[in-house]
Amino acid sequence: MIRTLVLAFGATTSAMSVAAVFPTHDVAQCAARGPVPLRTPVSAVERAATPLAMQGNAFISVASSRQVIILDLRTGARTALDARIGDPHEVAVSPDGRWGVAADFGNYTGDYNFSGRRLAVFDLKAKRFARIIDLGNHQGPHDVIFISPTRLVVTTQTTREVIEVDVVTGRIVGATETRAKGSHTLAVSRDGRLAFTANQPEGSLSRLDLVNRRFLGKHVIGRGSTEGIAVTPDGKEVWMGFNELGAVLVVDGLTGVVRDTIRGFEMPERMVMTRDGRYAVITDFRCETVQVADVRARRLLGPIEGLEGAGIAKVLPDHRTALVLLLDERVLAMVDLQTRRVIARHALGGARPDAADWGP
Repeated sequence: MIRTLVLAFGATTSAMSVAAVFPTHDVAQCAARGPVPLRTPVSAVERAATPLAMQGNAFISVASSRQVIILDLRTGARTALDARIGDPHEVAVSPDGRWGVAADFGNYTGDYNFSGRRLAVFDLKAKRFARIIDLGNHQGPHDVIFISPTRLVVTTQTTREVIEVDVVTGRIVGATETRAKGSHTLAVSRDGRLAFTANQPEGSLSRLDLVNRRFLGKHVIGRGSTEGIAVTPDGKEVWMGFNELGAVLVVDGLTGVVRDTIRGFEMPERMVMTRDGRYAVITDFRCETVQVADVRARRLLGPIEGLEGAGIAKVLPDHRTALVLLLDERVLAMVDLQTRRVIARHALGGARPDAADWGP
């Protein structure tokens, strides 16, 4: 298929296929792969291989509701709480497991803008609501990432920013503009200094200095919608999912130049990397599967067995375990990324999950 890609510094490559411009790794599309077989029961040996899967809490937003759930992974006990915001969407848990935060994206107001302006904060140790943080003029809070035990960054899509918030004081610490429409999803380098946003309708990437709150640059990476984004720990390489391409583009974090193309998807809409930069975990929403990729080799290892209707995934600090929401089943699954198998499943009591994160 003939495409036009706009690369770094505005250079344009025309009348070439994507495959001709960038090297690719091709695998069969989901329709050809057929259903992924369920694998049960899970052996005690596999359970012992990833002990973090049996510890801590999962913090989960419930779709189209005012509820969040705190799930004790050791006992399976669920605590449902009133989120006190209209529709809790993306969530994050602080590194120490103390705080859980849900963003109120709000209603769609046109042109990729949303009306929300609040964050709901929960004390996960006490299992109770803590406070509402009103973001004032910063509208459309979406993707949330903690950068310290008490501070987080969140995209505000409508006002085209990434803002830093202190969840204890409720204070807005600062804002960095993205200079892009639809700054939807966010990736942050391991040291918390650099942030990258996937700018959904533009097919572009914004690069931000979080320390000095400076916009560093924007590059149009590919045509069509982009949403999935992840960054290597050093901030040098950004992975971006493009739905129309059915591919993940591997991008130089400094220049915006596309270094590689990884195929084998229909809609690579969500993505996360392990903290050691070994694996990328990519949710294909149209195929309802989760693929694991080797980051250094830039190749797919294959889908996780035993998942149907898979949604958003998050990885744990052991670099090996991930949690995956199974939307239709109303289940949270714990996954071993090395074996690509489900090692535990937790029913969510009929609540359809939206997003989730893990805390110790």
